[in-house]
Amino acid sequence: MRTLIIKTGALGDVVRTTVLLNEIEGDIYWITKKNADDLLQSDKITKKIFVENMNDVESLKDIYFDIVLSLEEDKEILKSLDKFRFGKLIGVYLDKNENFDYTPEGKEWFDMSLASIYGKDGADSLKKKNRKSHAQIFIEMLGKEFNGQEYDMGYEPKICSGVIGIISECKGIWPSKAWSGYETLKKLLEDEGYEVRNLGMKPTLMEHIEDINSCEVVVCGDTLGMHIALALKKKVVSLFNCTSPYEIYDYGRMTKIVSYLYEKLYYSKEFHEELVNSIPVKDVLEAVEKKMIEKL
Repeated sequence: MRTLIIKTGALGDVVRTTVLLNEIEGDIYWITKKNADDLLQSDKITKKIFVENMNDVESLKDIYFDIVLSLEEDKEILKSLDKFRFGKLIGVYLDKNENFDYTPEGKEWFDMSLASIYGKDGADSLKKKNRKSHAQIFIEMLGKEFNGQEYDMGYEPKICSGVIGIISECKGIWPSKAWSGYETLKKLLEDEGYEVRNLGMKPTLMEHIEDINSCEVVVCGDTLGMHIALALKKKVVSLFNCTSPYEIYDYGRMTKIVSYLYEKLYYSKEFHEELVNSIPVKDVLEAVEKKMIEKL
């Protein structure tokens, strides 16, 4: 059995795609980008192929794949599907007019994506109504039953009692994912005697992973760090201002705090000061305090 996964970005999306590694047998090849390398250290992955090296991508045409899991909505990458030999395709592809289309197995996910046959408005409407986690949808895409399969980045979670990590950085196309209360929260927790660390991005992604792995509880928004923390089996308090809390499976370790403006400003790509101020610090403080005494 030989499977090819195509998923290059965004980095948080790469991490959450690793849930599929639980249900794929045999050799697994993964086409991604070089900046995702540190996220794909699972020994279940036979070989990583980076799109920046076209010679390596070209070499795949000599290999037969039983299944190709095509999960990247990038037309240049999808054009390479014509070069591969495979038995079954699951996911997104280009039709004869080079428009996005997708297989029946991928319908539930891609109906809500940029590739949606319903257009952006239709996709956004379906996404807003969706109550399944991405983990469940991905596992069901393979025809398997979701029973809490974990992410698999290939790292051993560390047991680190008493340390709280805060990820306040907010980059990307949703500036209103940010929250104004991180500094106040940090001071209040330190006043209570907790050790609190700011977990900003480091020169390398590996260092960021190690920082997160050194904590017991991680407080963050809907970020790459949130996915890494879940993969490392940390207790997480995550704030959702404008992105879907339902897409994230909590694994019994995450407390989700959702803004009261979530419905009104769902997936807004504009900065809204009212939104980044909408979650009370006291609510997050209480959630973190509960997490610190929670036994998993």
